[in-house]
Amino acid sequence: MARRQSSRSRRSRSQRFNQPLDRLALIAMASLAVVLGLLILSGDHATARVREFTWQDRQVGAEDRAFLITFSRPMDVASVEQNLTMDPPLPGKVSWAGRRMAYTLTNPPPYGESFTLSLDGARDRYAVRSGRPSRFEPFQAQFQTRRRAFLYIGTEGDEANRLVLADLARQERTILTPRHLSVLAFKPYPLGDRVLFSASDARQEGGLLNQQLYTVTTGIAPRPPVDFMADPPPFWRRFMPQGAPPVSGETTLVLDNRDYQNLKFDLSPDGTTIVVQRVNQQNPADFGPWILRDGAPPTPIETEPGGDFLIAPDSQSLLLLQGQGTAIIDLGGEPTSGPRQPLDFLPNYGRVLDLAANGSAAAMINFNQDDPEKRFTESLFLVTNQGREEELLQVSGSILDAQFDPTRPVLYVLASELVDAPADSGSLEAIDAFVEQPLLLAVALTDGEVSPLLRLPLRQRIHLSVAPDGRSLLLDLQHESSALDSAQAPRIWNLPLIDPAPVSDASLKAGADRPETAEGSSPGPEAADVTALEDEQENAIALPTVIDPETFPFSGLQATWLP
Repeated sequence: MARRQSSRSRRSRSQRFNQPLDRLALIAMASLAVVLGLLILSGDHATARVREFTWQDRQVGAEDRAFLITFSRPMDVASVEQNLTMDPPLPGKVSWAGRRMAYTLTNPPPYGESFTLSLDGARDRYAVRSGRPSRFEPFQAQFQTRRRAFLYIGTEGDEANRLVLADLARQERTILTPRHLSVLAFKPYPLGDRVLFSASDARQEGGLLNQQLYTVTTGIAPRPPVDFMADPPPFWRRFMPQGAPPVSGETTLVLDNRDYQNLKFDLSPDGTTIVVQRVNQQNPADFGPWILRDGAPPTPIETEPGGDFLIAPDSQSLLLLQGQGTAIIDLGGEPTSGPRQPLDFLPNYGRVLDLAANGSAAAMINFNQDDPEKRFTESLFLVTNQGREEELLQVSGSILDAQFDPTRPVLYVLASELVDAPADSGSLEAIDAFVEQPLLLAVALTDGEVSPLLRLPLRQRIHLSVAPDGRSLLLDLQHESSALDSAQAPRIWNLPLIDPAPVSDASLKAGADRPETAEGSSPGPEAADVTALEDEQENAIALPTVIDPETFPFSGLQATWLP
């Protein structure tokens, strides 16, 4: 019986292995085993590649100063840095963290450009250590910078009192706001896709006193880089269909004037907070700043009444003029009881003109009311977050505006000096009459050097805007007595900026022309002078100059570059 069962089992196994499918499976397993063994014996054949580039097919702006490249394998640092190219080139510094390489730009990228990043010939770390050839998949990607475009309030024809977008790359202008809204002021959002503006509605009573806050779309579809510090989006979002491209001119009411009159406003750099100066229409003594955040109703900021204000670059604090100085108010959490106490108070400054993008310094005005010798002058100060206060400029007229250069340690200043009034046969003026001569100046923040850029026409209302890439300035000039006719309509000027050629090493004569000294003796006064000159050249910067100013063939006010 046992022999009969064993013979039957042998026959069943032989029949099973005689099946075609079983034989095919055995052959496949044997082949895979042989191939696997050969791969193990021959070594590592994995191909290194770029797994992620955070700027690929994105649109970057001045605030985007670094990108990340993530590799599939640990890479040889030298081979990557030697073979990485960008066209056009963007100077920067490289740092590594495991398989990630960070490239930090030295300066903001120029706007209106397309760039190609290429990497070929890089080697992974294991191949370099073992001396074996390395496989790397060549990588190429494109990215762009934002458009060179600016906003202004039109003054002629269909553009009169309306917000207009001027695109320099496409050579076209787009009217954004409807005809019945008279725009008074505006602030672009960080990505340039929307604009916050105040306007009065011609269909309502009250005129300019009844202004309301609105937003309007520009038609720009932002494609910002991936934020590698934020949490990655859900995986399913990648498969969602893309929405329709945005259209320009979609206006939305943000804050009405039903109970309060809206005055000055400011938009935080991150675009999430609005601060508005409001006055109760029934009780004028009830006035002060209000805060408005996304998805929340407007609420008053419980603090002492103040005047002019500016939101800090961190979007969490407010610089507010109070009394004889400037208070720094926290915009974060709500206070438990009573008014918000200032985080700090700067008693000598009556106006904040601009803040550095990183929040490290502020340009502020001291009206010199406490110094009898300077009573009729104004001083421009640089106030840092380290407590340093440095006077940069003192003028006999007025300091109208100042803005930091985003690419250089330079402050552009609109100021005026008192000069003798020119003879005017059409008016009667005193013999000792004076007028204010407006000037455009560049001030070096390293050593305080002041360089005049332009002498501007007399009796003008001037508005200044610095391009986010630091390549040019916008100026719009309106004559104080202008009736906005074709002869005196305010014109917008584009002022390209260039850096002068650096001082050549030959001018220093550091080697051959330096006075020789005997061995062991101290250098003479000539050598000390040369050393001091070298130190001064190292600390000094080349102040930019204006070349080929050009005026646009249209007129407008408050010309402001898009971020």
